[in-house]
Amino acid sequence: MHGGTRYRVGMGMNWHGVMDIKEVSWLADRFAAMVGGGKLVMVDIQPEYGKFIKFDIGELLRGAIGYSEILVLWNGPELGMSSEGALKRYYLEKMDDDEELYEEFMSRAKFFDKGYGFFRDIMDHPCFSSDDVEKIAKYMISNEIRDIRELTAEDVDAIGVSQLLVEDLEDYGFFIPDLKDILKDWGGADLVGGQERECLAEVEILSKVMGIALNKIGKFIY
Repeated sequence: MHGGTRYRVGMGMNWHGVMDIKEVSWLADRFAAMVGGGKLVMVDIQPEYGKFIKFDIGELLRGAIGYSEILVLWNGPELGMSSEGALKRYYLEKMDDDEELYEEFMSRAKFFDKGYGFFRDIMDHPCFSSDDVEKIAKYMISNEIRDIRELTAEDVDAIGVSQLLVEDLEDYGFFIPDLKDILKDWGGADLVGGQERECLAEVEILSKVMGIALNKIGKFIY
């Protein structure tokens, strides 16, 4: 943490809701009290989802420099979405092209294209509960099974989810993502982004079954 550093934020609203403040210590009072962590995980803060994001992205990005480490998870070019370079340019724009702030952010940030929909087929199926999703994912991780289609009849019995049938496994797109190997180092991090019942929920489920605690910051969830 960089306790004495002050950053220019221009005209606007700070964490206290006070207008027209030209300078604020992003590591002081309000932000430190609201977040309080050394690590931050950001999920899908990207232009493709801008219409769903109601909070000030610039405020989030400026405040994020109060963390020592930032993990930026996003959906990238394989889905026809932003490249890493394009996402970085988007962040600079949201910081009002303040290169000093941008460099502070980038010095703490790690970018990882997390992939899309690794749990969603089961999550979105009306026959499965959130507990069912967690049981399946936890079993697969514990037994080093990456894809649900690799499960045997014995595995399905061991999982104990009655709605999960061997004959239906080929119909599900459910797998353990490479994100697992990244997320293991982010226990105790604060979590922001969205969408809350979609991609963000997948990250939450993955972290939970791995025994990793993440702390959602409601102000920055969409």
